[in-house]
Amino acid sequence: MTKSRHIDVLGTIWHTDRHERTSLGRIVEAAKDRDDSAARARIVDEIHSWVAGGGLMVEPDAIVVGIPSSPDRPNLLVTAVARAIATATGSVSVDAVVRHRVTVRLRDLDPTERPATVLAADYEVVEDVGGRHVVLVDDVVLSGTTLDHVADLLLAAGAASVRPVAIARSRRG
Repeated sequence: MTKSRHIDVLGTIWHTDRHERTSLGRIVEAAKDRDDSAARARIVDEIHSWVAGGGLMVEPDAIVVGIPSSPDRPNLLVTAVARAIATATGSVSVDAVVRHRVTVRLRDLDPTERPATVLAADYEVVEDVGGRHVVLVDDVVLSGTTLDHVADLLLAAGAASVRPVAIARSRRG
């Protein structure tokens, strides 16, 4: 994997001064871990505001790609956010990457074990991204391992550039 890239992030999961979730962290937890559709809609609204406020600038011809969740844990949040970014920027959301294998959640692992687990997930680029600028979306970034790996796959498949984006950063990374 390449050296960690800059990741555009909307906010944080945890307060820096105490072990308590931020308001965004509570919404992400509800949307991701409890599949709360109202929380997912609130995050989509936050993403629209972020992009409209100039917090995320995207190449005019970019495609937006969400990192697929584990086959045993459907995660509608990344898909909703990828579509929201595409809509807000006038881009197109494309399911360009698939994940073939189930793995444990990275948040449950020591950081040194994450690269091997991401490789074991067996991500594959299944759409033509040649010459395209890609906005790569994940929900929560711990250390950037997954974003870096999938970005490398997209670049190897011919993407002109990859811009990693996450809803929130967790301090546990």
